[in-house]
Amino acid sequence: MLALAGFYTVCVAMVWLPGAWLFLVPASLPWLNFAPWTGWLVFEEFDLLLLAVLAGSYGRWAFSSAHSSAHTRPELQWRSSATVLPALLAAAGLLALLRGGWDAGGWTWGWFQGYADPLNSLRVAKSLLWALLCLPLLREALHRSPAEAGRQVARGMLTGLVVVTLAVLWERVAFPGLFNFTSKYRTTALFWEMHVGGAAIDAYLALSTPLVVWALRSARRPWQWALGAVLALAVAYAGLTTFARGVYLSMAAPVLLLGAWFWLQRAGLDLRTWLDALWQRRRPGWRMPAACLLALALVGEIVAVLQGGSFMSERLAHTERDFGSRLEHWQRGLDLRDGPVDPWLGIGLGRLPSHYAHNYPEGEWPGHVTLQTEAGGQRPFMRLHGPDTDPELDAFFALTQRVHLEPTEPYRARLQLRVDAPVEVSLQLCERHLLYPARCQEAFLQLAPTESPWQQIDVPLRGPQFKRTPWYAPRLGMLSVSVLGGGTHADFQSIGLTGRNGHELLANGDFAQGLARWFPAERFYFLPWHIDNLYLELLIERGALGLLLWLLLVGWAVWHLLLGRARRQPLAPYLAASLIGVSLVGLVSSVMDVPRVAFLPYLLAFFALCMARNTDPPKA
Repeated sequence: MLALAGFYTVCVAMVWLPGAWLFLVPASLPWLNFAPWTGWLVFEEFDLLLLAVLAGSYGRWAFSSAHSSAHTRPELQWRSSATVLPALLAAAGLLALLRGGWDAGGWTWGWFQGYADPLNSLRVAKSLLWALLCLPLLREALHRSPAEAGRQVARGMLTGLVVVTLAVLWERVAFPGLFNFTSKYRTTALFWEMHVGGAAIDAYLALSTPLVVWALRSARRPWQWALGAVLALAVAYAGLTTFARGVYLSMAAPVLLLGAWFWLQRAGLDLRTWLDALWQRRRPGWRMPAACLLALALVGEIVAVLQGGSFMSERLAHTERDFGSRLEHWQRGLDLRDGPVDPWLGIGLGRLPSHYAHNYPEGEWPGHVTLQTEAGGQRPFMRLHGPDTDPELDAFFALTQRVHLEPTEPYRARLQLRVDAPVEVSLQLCERHLLYPARCQEAFLQLAPTESPWQQIDVPLRGPQFKRTPWYAPRLGMLSVSVLGGGTHADFQSIGLTGRNGHELLANGDFAQGLARWFPAERFYFLPWHIDNLYLELLIERGALGLLLWLLLVGWAVWHLLLGRARRQPLAPYLAASLIGVSLVGLVSSVMDVPRVAFLPYLLAFFALCMARNTDPPKA
């Protein structure tokens, strides 16, 4: 009911406030996903928001007589890059989507399909699909007022960035500690797609950091600039605590390029004039001292994180070894293209994880889960698998559910399961945000087949008592169920968890609603899910055609923003820096396998192309 109420509210808001979606969508993107609570992988709450935006906006168009008047309708130019390039991307994306479904064995429906199932192709395709559906709305907003549309996008991205930095601060305070840079804990914020690793937060920070510069430069009063400076420090902290070398480059390089661009824009290309202009900017006022203090604070923050512990030093020391492993990983991914058509059209959207896991023993799944029913089709049960062959991957995969933890509470687990061979089952109830557990209570079961197929087990969880946490940094709880041993599995008809008062703490413990509320999560091992390179990701799944169209889209958008017709718009250099940032992080990270984040570069690139069509040509 809450989701429906929000859906209809957004629909109505889009009728009365047509341009508000440019703020609402980027502001909601970093947090509007509750996968660990719902169990949804293919679909998410952010999809509901976009559906509401599109329904309300297109409904307003359909029933508004004002829209049909010539002075309010944006002109559609079929030969413009803002139309031709998206059309080519749509055709190539549809082809890759169909190839992905065919490669997975044909389209089948299921609310809780995983990364090896056909709907994973749709999950990956969503980012381009949503951006294409938003394209007419972008044209309308920019036709109305390019400057106002740009401000709405910038404010929305900054609001989303504030949410991400607050989530990072909470996560660090609640788990490793705000100033603990030794622990091997890497920040994930609210990007639950990182339950299989990946670079969701990396790409988001690369896309959003240039807008912090916009906030500082557009501030008119000292208090506004001070808020921007605090955000800059928080964003830098968030990026540093990812302990990802690619993030450092993709956040710093665009900001430096922005600085150089503004100086060159102010002084021209003559070096002497540029230096004179730089000297002349050292005039009295609050901005220059404040900027110097901010720069010193950022440098101090960087030094504190990089020298405040051994984790980042260890990662930097292993850079050469890690790069060698990454090259081998990339070559394996390229070798997955085994047909004459694959180099040109790819193996299909969303098919890289499944192909990698089945073609290389080193990249096998650490476990997976399926929902099945008894022979009569009456009662469902959940089949939980361990690793295919490698016992060293034990406990790297678990089926999880969020649990509200109470201090000093003794917990008990009740299981109804069956096994057809000796197997071990691990139960862990931990303080856990996503990837890294803190305090845990656990139980290990060694099971063997019995005369009665279904076994009833009641077992206490042993371990340290949970403690109360500060209200401003509560620790989340998570129950994890794993099957240990290569090539083994166990069938679960029900899973229960009770505390001192005997009340059931789990939802859908009998799997009557499928895998609703149950969320698969991995730890420490993420090899088959990501190729760790945006361009190879495009080349493998979408082929040379998909890679070429992506490069054309980003390159053409950046050219328009820096040198073309859109360059006179106030937001143009910041959008260019965002696209350059995600292109840099894509050198060492996958991006398209996180549709919520991949939607943003598509949206910004289309925004740039539409901005160029709605901007008067510069005067001679």
